[in-house]
Parts: sequence; C-alpha cells; structure tokens
Amino acid sequence: MARVPTIRSLARRLRLSVATVSEALRNAPRVKAATRERVQRAAARVGYTPNPLLGAALSAVRRGRHQHYRGTLALIDAIEREPAHYLTFHREIAAGAEKRAQELGFQTELFWLGEGPTQLSHRRLSGMVRARGIPGAVLLPFNTARDFSDFDFTRIAAVQMDHSVLQPLLHTVQPDHYVSMVRVLERLALRGHRRIGLCLEDRKDLRVKRKWSAGYLAYGNGLVPPLMVPVLTRELFLDWFRRQRPDAIIGHVQAMVSWLAEEGINVPGDVGFLNLNLTERTGPCAGLDLEPRKLGAVAIEMVVGMLHRQERGVPERPQTITLEATWCEGPTLRAGVESAATSNG
Repeated sequence: MARVPTIRSLARRLRLSVATVSEALRNAPRVKAATRERVQRAAARVGYTPNPLLGAALSAVRRGRHQHYRGTLALIDAIEREPAHYLTFHREIAAGAEKRAQELGFQTELFWLGEGPTQLSHRRLSGMVRARGIPGAVLLPFNTARDFSDFDFTRIAAVQMDHSVLQPLLHTVQPDHYVSMVRVLERLALRGHRRIGLCLEDRKDLRVKRKWSAGYLAYGNGLVPPLMVPVLTRELFLDWFRRQRPDAIIGHVQAMVSWLAEEGINVPGDVGFLNLNLTERTGPCAGLDLEPRKLGAVAIEMVVGMLHRQERGVPERPQTITLEATWCEGPTLRAGVESAATSNG
C-alpha cells in the first residue's frame, strides 16, 4: 500500500526544511517565489493534500504559545458620496467581523478605497496586502458595483458582501433579500393587509440584483404596482399613494411616514409602514434587521475556513451564503394575532 505523502516526505524529496515546505504550501511571502512554485508543483505531482483539522489544531497550539500574535484579515470599504446610514450598516458588519475574528485568533484592519490622499487605489491596496502578508480579506458591500480585475487575489482568501464586485467572481455572504421580502408579504397578509405597496429608489434594488422587487412581484396576491424611481420625493410618493391607496407600505425611506402625516393620514391607523433595513431608520418603526453583525461574522468564518483548506485566489465555482432577515415589531405597524406565533425577532 502506497504511503500517503506528508510535508516531511516532501521536504526530504526536495532537500528543504520542513518549515520551508510548510510555509511554501501556505504561500508565505517570506519564501522565495521560485521555491514556492517548486514545492507546490512537487506537492501536486505526488498528490499531497493538507489536513485542515490538523492545521487548525496546530494553529491553536501556536496561538496558545504566542498569545500576542494574531494574523490580520483585511476589511475593505470604499469612500462614496452616500448618506450616513450606509456607514451604519458597514460599521455593524465590521463590528461582527472583528469580534468573530478575535475569537478565531485573528485581528481585522480596515482599508479604504478611494481617490483621496488617505485612500487607496485597487493596485496600491493589493500591493500593501501582499507586502504585509495579509492572508484574507472581506470586501464590504459597496454601494456601486466595482471592477477588481486589477487586484491580485492569488495569495489571499477573499469573500465579498453582496454581489457588488463585477470581476472577478468571489464567494459571497449576503442577506437573503428575495426570501425576506416574501416573508414580509406573507406576514402582512396574515395581519389583514390587502393592498400592500413597495416604494424603492432604483439604486437600492439594482445593488441587490433586483431581489427586493423580484420577491415582491413574484408574490402576486394583494399587491399594488410598486413605485420605483431614481430619487423618491414627496411629490412622487404622494401622487402614487393617492392613485394606489395601499394599506401597508414597504420601503427604505422613513420620511414617507412624515409625508403621510402632513396629509392627515395616520400611521399605523390608516396605513402601515415597514422599513426594509433598520439601520436606515430615522425613528422608531417596524422593519427588518438584516443582521449585519452576523453577516460580518459569517464572512470571517468563510475566510478562515478557506485559509484552513489552503484555498487562495479566485474560486472556480463561487458559492453564496445567504441569511434571512429578522422581523422586528415597531409602532408603524399594527400588531397582529400572528406575531407571537410566527415572529423570529
């Protein structure tokens, strides 16, 4: 029976130290590129595969010996001209990522893409990550899609939040916008709402690949034509409201509640309102918690898992993990008899 190849047997074959072979297989930057390639070719030729459980155990032992040492994982965000509520969502993601990373023996560092003097271009950031030996990165949900073709992913394990990277295609962690919308419609219907309306600015829907509107339109029953506009204004909203007369409204812009009040329409007495992302609320309201801290934690777990499996670079078959949002009660919706039985918030 053929013996299973090990790092030690590879080291003997290549006349290198065990430490050099181990680091070369992990793409450690301290090993010369030519040596890394030689080791990796030899490993592939003899069919060597790493044991991720053993690697994780040894990492835990090393962390116990060197309690002050932690690997660094990059959190990558972008400076964009957008309202502050985007930063709130991102801050929550970063907080969840940082906490989970520390639990797994890593620390996180935030890097900003942009054109200003304190921001980095894709190429500069790629060079910095490579020079500092950062093994993994989480790309936060950019508000506008970005092309990362000029970023070198070959030596890192990377995950994006939402499908906000045009190229290359990476593993993704994101809210389940489609299913979350369907769940909202089901619960509103159970509470007796028969004319449910959706008001969205196009950019919000486009950023999530039209999943908000897709879930809404697929549901079908008891809905009114949605209001989808580049910029939601008081005039556009009130014109739509007078024509469609919804008894519940779903959207991101909580100013709609004030616009209705100015017209003598009571929320929630006359019409209900549900915010699709509670980090964007401007006051108490019912809405969806998209669980940004949990999203950040899951993204870190995905990156660390890839590191344990020695997975670097652009994946051949990108995978997506989705998390359903949590329903949260609030004063902009009348309580329903179904709430106690079906609430997951």
